[in-house]
Amino acid sequence: MTATRTGAHTRPGDIRIRQAGPADFANVAQMHYPVWRQSWSGILADYLLDMLGTPKRWATETYPHDLSRPGWSMWIAESDGKTLGVTIFGPDTLNPADLQIDALYTAAESQRLGIGGRLLDKAVRANPSGDAILWCAEKNLKAREFYEKRNFRLDGRTFVWKPLPGVPVPHLGYRLHRSERVRRR
Repeated sequence: MTATRTGAHTRPGDIRIRQAGPADFANVAQMHYPVWRQSWSGILADYLLDMLGTPKRWATETYPHDLSRPGWSMWIAESDGKTLGVTIFGPDTLNPADLQIDALYTAAESQRLGIGGRLLDKAVRANPSGDAILWCAEKNLKAREFYEKRNFRLDGRTFVWKPLPGVPVPHLGYRLHRSERVRRR
């Protein structure tokens, strides 16, 4: 099957999933930032999103900081040298046997091609023992639906992220129990 997006042809077999390194960070940020903004549209005002970062800051500060945690990594999906998606994950700080997924984003023009699912599978398989957990903004219905279709369930955890003083963003905890993982081949 060939999927056409913005004039380009991307076949699932043409998409490579690989671990990213510092040389990739600028390209990853150029893909990640706009889709991140889109996913937060309607949850936070644009002027607040402007205050939370830029692609340059993500590439030079955020990614290096996040990936300096022991066991954390970034994996990307790419085709013809273009970054199509990213996931960032590693051991949970409270229970290192569990895998925490901090980010999973697919470029807008590459959505609905199975890239998000492939990146999620890569993250989940990186930890063969414990559960996979993540936080999702309560109002991010698209992301919640994506994870629920892949057997993640609300686990009762909640927290309020405050990206800026006086700006609360309620989040819900999701968990994929090890026994419920679907192994795709």
